[in-house]
Amino acid sequence: ASSSGSSSEAEEEEESLPSTEQGEVLGAGAEIPRGAEVARDDASEHTEAAAGSSTTASSSGRGRGRRRRKGGDGGGLKVNTVACTGKSAKDLYTAVAEHLGWREVDTEARPSTATGSSRPSASKTIYCVMQTADLLERLPLPASSWITRYSGSPELCDKGNWARMVMLCQDLAAEGTFSFSPRTWILPDQVDELREKMAKSSKTYIVKPLDGSQGDGIFLVQGSRDLDVKMSCKSNGAAVVQQEKPLLHRGLKFDFRIYVAVIGGSVDAPPHVFLCKEGLARFCTEAYEEPTQKNMHKCMGHLTNYSLNKRSDHFEHCPESFDEVFSISSTASKRPLTTALRQIAEEHADFDIEGFYVSVADLVRTTLALMAPVMRFAGRSLHSGGEFRSCQVYGFDVMLDHRRAPYLLEVNNSPSLCIDEALALEAEELAAALASKPARGRAKTTGGDVVCRCMDMSQPHRHRTSLVDLAVKKTDGDGGMFELLEQLAEGDDAGGGGGTVLEHPDYLEVDIAGD
Repeated sequence: ASSSGSSSEAEEEEESLPSTEQGEVLGAGAEIPRGAEVARDDASEHTEAAAGSSTTASSSGRGRGRRRRKGGDGGGLKVNTVACTGKSAKDLYTAVAEHLGWREVDTEARPSTATGSSRPSASKTIYCVMQTADLLERLPLPASSWITRYSGSPELCDKGNWARMVMLCQDLAAEGTFSFSPRTWILPDQVDELREKMAKSSKTYIVKPLDGSQGDGIFLVQGSRDLDVKMSCKSNGAAVVQQEKPLLHRGLKFDFRIYVAVIGGSVDAPPHVFLCKEGLARFCTEAYEEPTQKNMHKCMGHLTNYSLNKRSDHFEHCPESFDEVFSISSTASKRPLTTALRQIAEEHADFDIEGFYVSVADLVRTTLALMAPVMRFAGRSLHSGGEFRSCQVYGFDVMLDHRRAPYLLEVNNSPSLCIDEALALEAEELAAALASKPARGRAKTTGGDVVCRCMDMSQPHRHRTSLVDLAVKKTDGDGGMFELLEQLAEGDDAGGGGGTVLEHPDYLEVDIAGD
C-alpha cells in the first residue's frame, strides 16, 4: 500500500560487497551486487565549497576515479539549467556539472523575434527541464544534445492511469507477472466492488487522492462506513485504495526511493533502462502499530513520506560526515539504500540482498516495458530522425511486505531533486540571530546561516546540505545518467551511434526489449 506521494539515500573497514561486471545486462537469475560504494570525497568537495559546510568528510580516497572534463569543445557536455526555475533542481544540476567538470549554462540568448523562441545550441548539451512545456519549447534538438524529459511521462505516472494499465494488462499477461503490484481499487469507478470487499474483511486499507502528492490527503480506513464518512469530506472523490502488510525494521515502517534512468529509444527500439544500485530509505518517526480506530490518525507511524516525517520532533537528521551517513549503525530517518539493506539483512536473517535486486529489476523491467509503447507513441512526432534524444530519472517507490518481497507503490515522474534539509532553530539561537540582525539584510545565526521561514518548516529554521541526498542524487542519480550520455556522445563521434555499449559502475542495465 502506498504511503508516499507522487510527482517527491559503508564504511571501508566493513565487509566489502561484490559487484557485477560493468555493462552487464541484468537478466533473470543474474547475480546482483550487495551494495555500492559512493564517491564521498567528491560529494564532500561540493558540500564544503558550495554550501560552506563544516562537514567532516572522508579523505581516504574512496572515489571511483571518474573523469572530470570541461564541457564544450574540450570534451564532456554542457549542462543547460535555464529552465530549472526551482532552487532544488538548480542546486543539484550545478553540483552534477561541477562534479563532472562540465560547463553549466544558466543564461540564454534572448528569443528570436522571428521565431519567438531561442534556438538550441548546436554543441553537445544536456537541457535540464522540469515541465513538459519546457520540453516542447526546446524541440527538435540537434543530434548531439539531450533533454531530461520524456513526453507522456506525467500521464503514465498518474496513480489512476497506472492502476488502470496494470488491471488491463493483468488479463493479458502470464499469471504472476504483476505480483509486485498491490491490489488496487480506483474510486469512484470501483467503489461498489471495494465496499463488497470491505464487508467481508476487517483489514485496513489506505486511500490516496489521485491529485495528491507528498503525503497530502492520504488516510487509512477500516470498513465501508469508515470509507464513506472520510470520502464525504473530500471535495474530489477520485482516489486509489490499496492494502498493505509491511516489513518493519526495528519496529519502524519504511520504504525505498529507487532511481531508474531511462535513455534514448526510437520509433523502432525501446530505450536503455538502468537501475541505480544506490537509493534512499525513508523511515517513519514513530513505532508502527497494527492499525486500529484508535491509532489510525498517527500518520508518523503509518506513512513513510519524508515531507510528513521531517516535521516530527522524532525525526533524525542526516549525520554530518559521510562515514556516519553510510555506517551500518546509522539511525537517521533517511539513509542510503545499501546501508538500509544491510541493516535489514542483519535483523532478518532470511532477507536476501541479491534476491532483492533481482526482484526489483524484474518489477522495473515489467513497468518500463508497459510504459515504453506510450513513450514511443508520444515522442515519435517530436524527435527528428526517429531517434529519441530524451532521458529521464524516475523515482520508483518500493516497499517490502512481511514476506520480504518488494512491491511497487508508484512511479514518480518528478522525484525530489532537493539536496538540503531544514533544521529548526533553538529559541536562544533565534533570539541571538534576531538581536544581531542588521538594519538591512536578513538575520543570521552565529554560524552564518540565514534564518529562514520558508514552507519547509513551520517555525524559523536554517538550511544545510543533506549529505545523504547529495551523495545519492549527485553521484549515483542524475550524475550517473549524465555520464552514460557522455558515452553515447563519444560513440557518436567515433561512428558507433546506437551500437555504443553503455556501462556504469553504479547502474545495472535492465533489458526490456524482450517484454
